Amino acid sequence: MRPALTFLVLLPLLAACAERASPPVNSAAVHILSPADGDTVPADVVVRLGVTGARVVPATGIRVEAEGHHHLFVDADLTPADSIIPKTDGIYHIGSGADSLLLQGLTPGRHRIIARFAYGDHVPMPGVATDTVWVIVR
Repeated sequence: MRPALTFLVLLPLLAACAERASPPVNSAAVHILSPADGDTVPADVVVRLGVTGARVVPATGIRVEAEGHHHLFVDADLTPADSIIPKTDGIYHIGSGADSLLLQGLTPGRHRIIARFAYGDHVPMPGVATDTVWVIVR
């Protein structure tokens, strides 16, 4: 087959391949690995965390793309996504780069724990999904 004719035969196939949608890109997300949603826990409980699509490092005060650290909101609402996460009651900064935190002295009853991932300057990393679990302390 001549080169020009081969090109004309293959052109529709190439165009069909180009029109296919790219596979979806997995988004970054923080995960509460334990306790699980609905678990009954003691007043002192270790919360274990993970993240996909980013790397956990100690907080340095500097933004580095795809690097950050964990924060927990215990019975506290999330703060604005474009603001520094404050150090107030119910908000725990895990700036050491650890992937777990011992919550101590939770009162009996139902508690909400939200995990959020942030840059080294404590501003939430955009596009990283949060995770929420509800636990019952007996």
